[in-house]
Amino acid sequence: MTGRRKAVLVTAVATILLLVAAACGDDDTEATPTTTSVEDSASSTSTDQTDDDTTTSEAADTSTTTEPVELTDSFRGVTADTILVGFTTVDFARLNQNFGLELTFADGVPAMEAVVADLNERGGILGRRIELVSRRFVPVGPVEVEAICVELTEDLGVFAVLGGFAGPGAEDVNDCITDTHETIIVGGTPTPQQLARARAPWISNTMERERRARGLVAVLEAEGRLAELGVIGILASTPNDAGVVDAARDAFTAAGTEVAFDAIVSTTGDETATRGEVDVFFERGRAEGVDTFLFIGDDAYANEQLIARSGDTNLLWLYSDSVQGWNTDPPPGLDDVPLLLATGSGEGSRDDPAWGNCIELVDAAYDTEIRPPHELAVGETNHWSALSTACLNVRLFEQVATAAGADLTNESFAAAAAGLGAYELPGSPFASLGPGKPDGLDTVRLTTWDHGAGQWTPISDPFDVTG
Repeated sequence: MTGRRKAVLVTAVATILLLVAAACGDDDTEATPTTTSVEDSASSTSTDQTDDDTTTSEAADTSTTTEPVELTDSFRGVTADTILVGFTTVDFARLNQNFGLELTFADGVPAMEAVVADLNERGGILGRRIELVSRRFVPVGPVEVEAICVELTEDLGVFAVLGGFAGPGAEDVNDCITDTHETIIVGGTPTPQQLARARAPWISNTMERERRARGLVAVLEAEGRLAELGVIGILASTPNDAGVVDAARDAFTAAGTEVAFDAIVSTTGDETATRGEVDVFFERGRAEGVDTFLFIGDDAYANEQLIARSGDTNLLWLYSDSVQGWNTDPPPGLDDVPLLLATGSGEGSRDDPAWGNCIELVDAAYDTEIRPPHELAVGETNHWSALSTACLNVRLFEQVATAAGADLTNESFAAAAAGLGAYELPGSPFASLGPGKPDGLDTVRLTTWDHGAGQWTPISDPFDVTG
């Protein structure tokens, strides 16, 4: 495997870990406690890190609540004064070292510390300050993350974990948190199967993948783009997406679009075998009159082979996160593909007032002006993923935990999440939680590859796919 291809593969994994895990979400400003100034809260932020990756936010003045409430030691990790919260994040320094990579994602811990310090400065959760315990992990295999799960849930007894685990062999260890140890997760991209097994709440600012597939077809139909796509072939990069394939096929069929066939790559991670399978599927597509391939997944080898073999076949991606990096490092052959479309959920911008003061807090944490990925040159550090993970997951946790009231437990947290309703996400105007709906993002927009500009460009208004 060449250095570039190895980097592409791991970059795709890392991008999904951070961009999907933190995709989009903000709090409902009507339920947010009064904030102090950015300058005051930023000055109280500490980014010191201990050798064992443990960080604890210092307690701040908690007198900003308007009405006193009686607080008790209501649950594991919750005392009358504090809430113990874990944070899990990719260790990019070790990932680069272990695999000889040059990934430019910033360490997520300083951003999380800054946002939690600000929350404590504003009074915490009804007067309880957050005590933060951070753990970094390499997103390859289950061994390291299993040990972190046991430490956070069993040894330390955290009330909730922000982020969770993602990556090959690591994503299934989330069951250790939500099922085995009945501990809340805020963040990540849970599958329906993981949610069914979870015995503690798991909420996120992302969109469940089967719902995204239906949303993709809905926005294509609303924008009048289905006819130009012609006959569809559906290709997924992993058997885990079989349910997503079914949802996409059913949605296209219901909209009157012919789906010639669907298939799943069975050799993810094996470059030669994956390219061979994609070749077979492309030949089948040509024989069955496929005009457009929909690709579901993030496999770098499959992506590259799709582009290499496309010819006059259109390409459509369900998840835009895995291809957004092309804005700064496009793979060869893109200009030869007649039409490339993908779904997106929002556009990051520091000009979006929905971010409130969070961007400035994270600016101060890294002593730089944070910029969205599409504004970065090759090799520049990407702080935006760390910003999103911290700002959006903390704000969602703050919103739901505050609504849960003084008696904070798994049960009251679950009830509060089910009753949250619509809330605000930067760059994504539609978001909500509700009964049986733990995935908050409801916004889909269509983007296309602009051959002239060499970047992904939105071509539709945001579309509400709440249902």
